[in-house]
Amino acid sequence: MNIKNLNKNELDIVIAALGECYRRLNAAQMTAKELSQEGFALMFKSAYTSMAKR
Repeated sequence: MNIKNLNKNELDIVIAALGECYRRLNAAQMTAKELSQEGFALMFKSAYTSMAKR
């Protein structure tokens, strides 16, 4: 995902999804360093999909 190619609505969704990822990490009492890149990608995809439906 190239952030320069996103419109305002898509950028808002990305920011909300990142916030949701942070919330999920806190709920699991984990840090980002404890998550693999693949694990983060899956979590972000899930959060992005969830935020896009709102």
